[in-house]
Amino acid sequence: MKPLYVTKTFLPPFEEYCELLRQIWDTHLVTNDGPFYQEFEKKLKEYTKLGHLACVGNGTLALQIALHALEIVGKDVITTPFTHVSTSNCLIWERCHPVYADIDPGTLNIDPVQIEAKITPRTAAILAVHVYGNPCDVDAIADIAARHRLKVVYDGAHAFGVLCKGRSIFGYGDLSMTSFNATKGLHTVEGGALFAKDAETIRQVRKLAYFGMDERKQIVQQWGMNAKMIEFCAALGIINLRYLPASIQRRKALYERYLSLLAQNEKVRFQKLTGDINYSYMPVIFESRECKRHVLKELAKDSIYPREYFYPSLEAVFSDRIECEVASDIADRILCLPMSDYLSMEDVERVCANVNETCGKCEGVHTAHGL
Repeated sequence: MKPLYVTKTFLPPFEEYCELLRQIWDTHLVTNDGPFYQEFEKKLKEYTKLGHLACVGNGTLALQIALHALEIVGKDVITTPFTHVSTSNCLIWERCHPVYADIDPGTLNIDPVQIEAKITPRTAAILAVHVYGNPCDVDAIADIAARHRLKVVYDGAHAFGVLCKGRSIFGYGDLSMTSFNATKGLHTVEGGALFAKDAETIRQVRKLAYFGMDERKQIVQQWGMNAKMIEFCAALGIINLRYLPASIQRRKALYERYLSLLAQNEKVRFQKLTGDINYSYMPVIFESRECKRHVLKELAKDSIYPREYFYPSLEAVFSDRIECEVASDIADRILCLPMSDYLSMEDVERVCANVNETCGKCEGVHTAHGL
């Protein structure tokens, strides 16, 4: 049987990319605000209907730049422990203190009630994550931020193409980030972008991303880094964006097939969706850690390789105590099953048959959060 991995990077027809590579070879323009970079930003503005954005080298750099642009460096930031380690990495790298607020057991996003409980006079910002592209409670977070005069940064690494209340998910917060890493629904192999409400914030982002220089390449501030997106990445992004709508529809069909085939399995449950997502992930929450481990073992025998995404809860890594019990519990019990443009319905059936059979052999162990 062919191996099935948690994801498989989408690549467009080779000839289409070679066509743009030929133009790069002809111009010798490979970086520094080149024509493909400019075109990619233009296409992103058209797609998202947002006017203020800047592309950078990757999503991690985007978050670091956001902290500098909003003058959050070195301060307390309330964030979620249920996310990729890079979210907290950026805070630590920029000398911020991550303060973890627990998640909602249904949506798996940071719980606004828990955010408010963690606010102190030292708190400067909220860094929330749209987990698996599922929109956070943006209204509640905006209300908390306004009342306590906090900045809001959204980590939307998973969320390209997602709408919230009829507009792009990146239209919320003071700054919103997305990732174009090769595992994402829209990718440039490596890359990222920041979205802001105003042109001045994006001008500051561009200075920070280019050595502290302005549009004339004059040094205007001490803070700066090399966070450029190169032409090879931008060119691939332009092509991949054309395929995104069809890709989302394919993955949606696969996602719904998973739900259908696992619906009668009493030992699993699914993320509670707050709206449309981009169907880049297939998270499944098992009734116990032991059941999940058993499923992992049996799937591996069939050359199926899901991922414990996210594990562990970041509180276990960046804090000396566990206060976010829901996040810790969910991290112990969750798996992301295979999902990609190259997955077939037969592949989904193969995965689900294994999961259902294995769960049928697991002893019933119920937890406090969900199952």
